[in-house]
Amino acid sequence: MTKQVEEQMPRCDNDGKAFAGSQRQVQFYVNEQPLVLNQAISDACGIPFDLRWVSPLKADSYREYWDSAFLKALGLHRYSEQLKQFWPSGGPHWDALAVESRTSGVVFVEAKSHVAEIFGNGCTAEGDSSIKKIDRAILSTKKWLQVSDHGNWKGPLYQSANRLAHLYFFREILHIQAWLVNLYFTDDPHSPTSRASWQDGIVDVKQSLGIGAIPFCADVFLPAVQSTL
Repeated sequence: MTKQVEEQMPRCDNDGKAFAGSQRQVQFYVNEQPLVLNQAISDACGIPFDLRWVSPLKADSYREYWDSAFLKALGLHRYSEQLKQFWPSGGPHWDALAVESRTSGVVFVEAKSHVAEIFGNGCTAEGDSSIKKIDRAILSTKKWLQVSDHGNWKGPLYQSANRLAHLYFFREILHIQAWLVNLYFTDDPHSPTSRASWQDGIVDVKQSLGIGAIPFCADVFLPAVQSTL
């Protein structure tokens, strides 16, 4: 099957259930194995989390959220105006979202099933206002992480950069406890990736962004489910 034909095929059925890839995997763990997912995140963060997943839920057609809708899903719609001031519309589409009951905090999940998924086409924002917001947010995030301002955070790794910016937004502007989880699936039948390959790729990504250890951020590895959902 050629890549062009593959891209034209639908990614989900009429109920929102994904056919393959990281979207399929995260749907499975959130809905079918939440305790396994919760334990893996708790272990990686070193915190005994009590997580209640709000997306992607089967009862909600596996819907994913972004912009003010993701705040509403987390019960934080009152901060919508502050988010608009921080970041323009069209922000990160979160693969999974959870509320942490013990701290009234939140967990954002960015899921991948192969290394190439980490890279994209870069920032495509248009309009001076939107670009200025993004530039200010990225600069503030870099200062928070104590990294050089010279790294290109609006290029192929823009997706990673804007997720980090939203972690900064929650922690430093809203003063809400938040954690960013990069969820990496190993041996996905659609695009098999070993843990060693993931770890090599993650090192390259962090070096390109100029970052080392990231506070309140964890890399979580889980085996991909091999059977259909």
